[in-house]
Amino acid sequence: MKYSDIKQAAREGRASVHLHGFCNLPDGGQEYCDDPELIDGWAIYVRVETPDDPQQPFDLHELPDHQTYVSAEGAARTIALQLLGDAEAWNHD
Repeated sequence: MKYSDIKQAAREGRASVHLHGFCNLPDGGQEYCDDPELIDGWAIYVRVETPDDPQQPFDLHELPDHQTYVSAEGAARTIALQLLGDAEAWNHD
């Protein structure tokens, strides 16, 4: 997916920025985590609905992780404004 595709999806309301907690696994990996007591950091990603299959959105996971929710929320708002032109186009999953 090209950057121009993401911008077009944002104009059409098919793109949003998400943040979600993750926990570190003993093997060095990470997984999404909903338990606030276990969250080790926050992942931020851009989700774009794919026109051919809206049930399978395209996620960009290349954004830096954050250690605190406050930091992640600020980054999510900034990314939403820069990429999507709307500072409120973000979502806490």
